[in-house]
Amino acid sequence: MRGYCYTPTRGPGRASGAGERPVGSAADESEKILDMPKQSEQCKRSDIEHVRKFVEFAKATLNDAWYYPPSGGHRYMVALALYSKCITVAEATIVLIDAGFTDEAFGLTRTLIDIFITLHYIANHDTDSRARLYYQYFAKDISEWGKIIADYWPQQAHTLNPRTLKAAANYPHPHRWSGKPTSQIALEPDTVEVDPATGKPAVHDFAYRVVYRWTSHYVHPTIGALDNHIVQAGHDNFVVRSGHAKDMRNMAVFNIAAYLCNTMVCFYRCMGDPQPSRLGTWAGALVAHLAHRHR
Repeated sequence: MRGYCYTPTRGPGRASGAGERPVGSAADESEKILDMPKQSEQCKRSDIEHVRKFVEFAKATLNDAWYYPPSGGHRYMVALALYSKCITVAEATIVLIDAGFTDEAFGLTRTLIDIFITLHYIANHDTDSRARLYYQYFAKDISEWGKIIADYWPQQAHTLNPRTLKAAANYPHPHRWSGKPTSQIALEPDTVEVDPATGKPAVHDFAYRVVYRWTSHYVHPTIGALDNHIVQAGHDNFVVRSGHAKDMRNMAVFNIAAYLCNTMVCFYRCMGDPQPSRLGTWAGALVAHLAHRHR
């Protein structure tokens, strides 16, 4: 699984203002996972319940930190917003899994990978500048919408203010806030994490080349994502979502855990805060447990 899970390694501590959860709370789940046998037989508990409790705890930990981003502090506003979005998408994906929409849940986890790639790139180097570039991309978006409005609703078109136009001019490509393709920002060598196999900076190529690609098939209507909608011609009666060729539930659950944990590491790095010790310990234990006991 090297390259798939961004294992938390930073020292114990907690975000400014963050309190430890009381004994008996959902956080005790971390101790339960750590205490489970290390052998590879299947866990008797549901993988989604393990992940659901972790998502709840990650959310509570963030809310209890009482962050107040400073005016003009782009790195803090961007990090908080992206991590909040990550947690929210994780919650939404769990709802889809609970409702039996496992293909759609798996597709939605691509958003988690997108968030991880984005926040990792911002936190990895020149964080203040990259966060500002990401935040001010709203000007380019407004500029592009202005063109669309002029085409379809000319009666509502108006001239953008010079400040917005000046900011928009910093973005030559309408779909690349960084000015680089996704592959380039995804494969940037890590400035903190080291690949234990090579001793060189870690590159999260598996996340991009395998998982991002795989989940993208379920975001877009590619034939590879339609197995559960195809029947045998000349033999089967067609009904909506008729097939059971692939069940993506297990992979969707694993992606929630893996990429929420990955994003969490990048979030605390971007904020300049150590990971809350219990959250970091639980994250590493959870992903390892899912990989070995819920295959």
